[in-house]
Amino acid sequence: MTPGVASGSSTSRPGGNLNEELAALRGFVAILKQEQEALVAGDLERLMPLVKEKTELAARLGQFAEQRSRMLSAAALPADRAGMEKWLARLAPADAAHAAWKSLLGLTSEAHALNQSNGKLIAMRMQHNQQALNVLLAAADQASLYGPDGQTRPSGGGRLFGAA
Repeated sequence: MTPGVASGSSTSRPGGNLNEELAALRGFVAILKQEQEALVAGDLERLMPLVKEKTELAARLGQFAEQRSRMLSAAALPADRAGMEKWLARLAPADAAHAAWKSLLGLTSEAHALNQSNGKLIAMRMQHNQQALNVLLAAADQASLYGPDGQTRPSGGGRLFGAA
């Protein structure tokens, strides 16, 4: 049995685990929101456990999607969104799988948008850090040193070590 995926009759149809997948996706979206808050606040200590948890949930979500693809293929349907839509068309409109699938699609869009936003926040933070590093490196090149006479001298204009 795959971890996080129920066995038995719930896995015998493509939508059998939609509620479990939906719960996992809700958790994933919650982590993305926490990640965003930590990125905005610059709280790197808070980010590390979130990254670990996010990675674990992403793997679990991948397992759900893989299982759904296998079941759709076994039902002679395309193993994609169109196949799922065809499978749902076979069900009664009141079947809970319709609502779960619709919620899953909505949350997937939200997760994608949050992930894109977090990626932009990370890129901005990295750019800011690079700019700060460049300023520090430039300042270090201009740093003054004390000479043997106790007077300050700019670095970089003296003799190279090992030069005669």
